[in-house]
Amino acid sequence: MYNIISSYWLRSRRTPVRLMTFLCPILFSLIYGIYAINSKGLIGKEMEVFFCIYIILANFSISFYIPMIYEVDKIAGNFANDLSTGISRKKIFFSKSIYISILLFIIEFISVLVMILIGIEKVELNYISTVLCFFIGTIMLIPMIPVYQFLSLKLGFSGSILVGVFLTLSGILLGTTELGDNVWYLLPFVWPIKLIFAYTSHEVTSRVVMIFLVLSVIVTVFFIGVFNSWYNRWDGINKMEE
Repeated sequence: MYNIISSYWLRSRRTPVRLMTFLCPILFSLIYGIYAINSKGLIGKEMEVFFCIYIILANFSISFYIPMIYEVDKIAGNFANDLSTGISRKKIFFSKSIYISILLFIIEFISVLVMILIGIEKVELNYISTVLCFFIGTIMLIPMIPVYQFLSLKLGFSGSILVGVFLTLSGILLGTTELGDNVWYLLPFVWPIKLIFAYTSHEVTSRVVMIFLVLSVIVTVFFIGVFNSWYNRWDGINKMEE
């Protein structure tokens, strides 16, 4: 599996994937960090607001980031490298999920690190809270990775982004207003938004966050199993190819 994941990284050379992975989190944290440390309205809440904005952006960004990763394989041979190899398709799909999860972890780590360095003298940092917020931004996003893998392969860029817009707007609506009070816990795409806002505003405890982190892992395993089964029978045709 290590060799498969390494091959994905090698394929991303000279593609927008690497540029987005390293440049986007740096730019985001620089822009937000400079604004936050000079804003009187954010004093004492710099990191909380940082994670809230980051998770909303990440929730939408994976809808085009994951298709971008698959675009490398599509351009190289219309997915022939993966579909015609002797390696099990289930192993390939699972390896891709792990690869994307690693990239998302790297993106958030870079973003948080840059933010901490910018505000090291002015921003009050609660380490336990920061770690929990970090996990909300990574582990609670991973259930959507296999979903967007499926959308990327089945519908391409357009389909994935359309679904991403809908799910992100729905997540904001259900996660930040009273409309989602009775249903948000049934919708994994709402979890990161709902819990980051609730946790940073002290509406839920760290224990609740830990429960949903565990649930996120369980749901991820279930989704990978479901979409892995589909990928094993996939004919390699993208329904919304241009």
